[in-house]
Amino acid sequence: MTTNHLHLYRRLLREINRQYTSVNSNRAWAAQLRSQWVAASKDPASANRNMLAARNVLSYLMNSRKHSELITEFYPKMSEGDRIKKTARRVGLEAPSSFNETRS
Repeated sequence: MTTNHLHLYRRLLREINRQYTSVNSNRAWAAQLRSQWVAASKDPASANRNMLAARNVLSYLMNSRKHSELITEFYPKMSEGDRIKKTARRVGLEAPSSFNETRS
C-alpha cells in the first residue's frame, strides 16, 4: 500500500469511528471497512477504481456529518415541525398544514 492508500484508509476509519463506532460502541463498521480494504488491496488492477469509490464514501460521510452539525447549530431547540417548515421555506416551498383532530 502506498502512503495515499494508507492516508485515505485512516481518514475513512476516523470518520467511521466518529459517526458510528463512538456513538454506540459497535465495531462492525470499522471491521467491515478493514475487511473490504484488505480484500481490495489484493487486486492491484482495480486499485484506482477502489480509491475513487473510497474518496466518494469519505466525502459523503464528512459532508453528512457537517450537515448534521450545521442543523443542530442553527436550529438548536426547534421542534421537528418548525424545522421542517423552515427547511421547506429555505428552498422555496411551503409545508402543508398538519391535520388537527380538535377542529370540527
